[in-house]
Amino acid sequence: MFEQNALILRLYVNRKQIIAIFAPLLLTGIMYPVFQYLAGVFGERLGWYFGLVIYWLVWGAAFSAWMIGKKNIWRIIRPQRLTFGVAVLVLFPVLMSALYRLAPGMEYEKPSFWVLLMLISTTIGNGFFEEVLWRGVYMTLFPENNFLRIVWPSIWFAIWHYAPGSVSTDGNVWGLIIGAAFFGFYLSFLAKKTGTIWWSILAHFLGGIVMIF
Repeated sequence: MFEQNALILRLYVNRKQIIAIFAPLLLTGIMYPVFQYLAGVFGERLGWYFGLVIYWLVWGAAFSAWMIGKKNIWRIIRPQRLTFGVAVLVLFPVLMSALYRLAPGMEYEKPSFWVLLMLISTTIGNGFFEEVLWRGVYMTLFPENNFLRIVWPSIWFAIWHYAPGSVSTDGNVWGLIIGAAFFGFYLSFLAKKTGTIWWSILAHFLGGIVMIF
């Protein structure tokens, strides 16, 4: 009976899919102590930023490339012709970011040097690598399963934010998690609707710029 169940499981999910299902738990469990350690060594701001760099390079870049391959990454990033409907879909989360920024404790209050670092993180870090990881990997591995393509990564996209939020000097970590949940679900929907993560990268980038300024 056990061998039959194992065979059935292998027919429905492959090794990479199983890894993708459990990877967010591992990511969050590893990155939380990493942020705590770096914040203790370098201080909250610098430790927070070094933690993000590790997250982008290890999980967003290396892990994603291993999971779906560089060719698939470039395939799902392919740009499309901008239509009015797509423009509306891209600008909607930008508007939501503007409204979210008005909530107490949600704005970024940083000196000019940190604004520069935030711009780099928004464009190269969060805007690109997070979309490759949380949208690109799951839309590639689970093209026909909406729960594992949209719901599962969006939930963990929100939960993972507790790790950097726990050492952030900007305060409201639970507001960050809730905001990330809505943002993640929408970006996953946008990627599914357009068949590419090009527009979710752009929306993530623009939303981050609004949050900074």
